[in-house]
Amino acid sequence: MELTDLKNTWGIVKTPVKSAEDIQLMLLQNKHPVLKKIRRQLTVEIIGWSIFLLCYYTMFDGHYKPVWINIALIVSVLLSLIHNFMGFRLAKYPLNGATIKQSLKNYLHKVKIYAAISIICRALFIVGLLVFFTYDLSFNSKKYISLALIILIFLIQLFMLYRLWATRRKNLEAAVTAFN
Repeated sequence: MELTDLKNTWGIVKTPVKSAEDIQLMLLQNKHPVLKKIRRQLTVEIIGWSIFLLCYYTMFDGHYKPVWINIALIVSVLLSLIHNFMGFRLAKYPLNGATIKQSLKNYLHKVKIYAAISIICRALFIVGLLVFFTYDLSFNSKKYISLALIILIFLIQLFMLYRLWATRRKNLEAAVTAFN
């Protein structure tokens, strides 16, 4: 199809008419399907981690561990929850600029910061869990192998998270350069 044909076809297509109320209704967070899923996931994680924090002290012998280890675990879980809430806010308010290009640039900047925080928070979360669950264990060769496998799985998870954010950042950078 030639460019002129495409332009002519574009001009013929009728744009659906939406009232201001319809547009406002579409913009509400309760109506956006992606935000609904993110909010649902955030709610499940908050409930799950809250139950964990209420029970870890007795179920996982937190009362036998030093205070600093309990604080490290609590802080790592709270960092994870705060990070997830920040992600929800990032997805909820993507536009922040006078033009689409400026909004994309601002969003790209926010995503770069959020990606770095995401990887750091996940690493701190993993360290907090590992420190809590391995404190005061007597290790033998089998436990060292198990710990090495767990650490390897966590490192793979961190690497996959890095790749995910690198791909997202690359796609956003391509969208920004497409406007030039």
